[in-house]
Amino acid sequence: MSDNCGSCTYEPRKRVGEDACPFTSLYWDFLARHRPRSARNHRMAQQVRGLERLSDLAETRRRARDVLEQLDRGEL
Repeated sequence: MSDNCGSCTYEPRKRVGEDACPFTSLYWDFLARHRPRSARNHRMAQQVRGLERLSDLAETRRRARDVLEQLDRGEL
């Protein structure tokens, strides 16, 4: 979507792991948390269905919690 990640140390295609992009993890966690409401929106339905393809959704959500905790502590 953009080239803002060009010099970033994180890997935008990864959802879990130390080098996983925090935004990617937070994106999928947001969709999972708001799945019922978002699934009813025809513009979001396809993205919500993408959750079904993620075999690592539980790990992704744990990574998102870790990212939020790091942000709260000012470490990220």
